Amino acid sequence: MFLSTVHLFRAFRGLDARFNTLIFNHVRTYGHFEFRSASKQDCDIIYQQHLPTIIDQIISLRLSNDDNTPQQIERFLSRDFIFCHFIQLQSLSLFSMYSQKQ
Repeated sequence: MFLSTVHLFRAFRGLDARFNTLIFNHVRTYGHFEFRSASKQDCDIIYQQHLPTIIDQIISLRLSNDDNTPQQIERFLSRDFIFCHFIQLQSLSLFSMYSQKQ
């Protein structure tokens, strides 16, 4: 089983310069962010601290509003990321989206 990019950031980011370099090389090479199993706290940290510095290297994003990650899509959109800055983005997947009755 492989670690997702989110889990790599959580586990190894900030330990030392070598780990940071390896993580950013991984992002440059693969560029996939799978947030569907990420906690709210992990998402918030990555959205705030890391995504702005690597936004131009992300190839795919997967977000979900399922029971384990409620309102993840809304939290991502509330960060006011500008989609034209995702210049490498080839895939945006949104899972478990539900309309709200008013």
